Amino acid sequence: MKNTTMTLLLSVLVLASCGERSQKKRNLDETLFAYAALIRWSNYDGAMRYLKPNVAEIQPTSFELEHIKQFKVSKYLENPITPGAKVGVINQSVEIQLYNIHSNQVKTIYDHQSWEFDEALQQWFLLTGLPKLD
Repeated sequence: MKNTTMTLLLSVLVLASCGERSQKKRNLDETLFAYAALIRWSNYDGAMRYLKPNVAEIQPTSFELEHIKQFKVSKYLENPITPGAKVGVINQSVEIQLYNIHSNQVKTIYDHQSWEFDEALQQWFLLTGLPKLD
């Protein structure tokens, strides 16, 4: 009887951890999809809600935000995600083709993103800021 109880308890724990992991993965997929959609539509104000809060160095200045708004996205190609340096962090590189509405020129940049899962908020946040234009 003891072995059956122990086996049942272990099975419940394993299933619970699998559900948690799949929920975290689902949350990541939804976050990456929503963020990509905002960037594809050049909605940089909307994309800022995915920046990790209280990290001053990734928050764009008003000048930087106005500068990036001069560019419309014409291509957004994601590479597969890779594990980050620590648990709860993933990396993704994205090729973004931008069209400058003032100069009519096209440029391609590579945005190397790091995302971190906030356990308390149960949400993924971007650690690397909006795409860099240089």
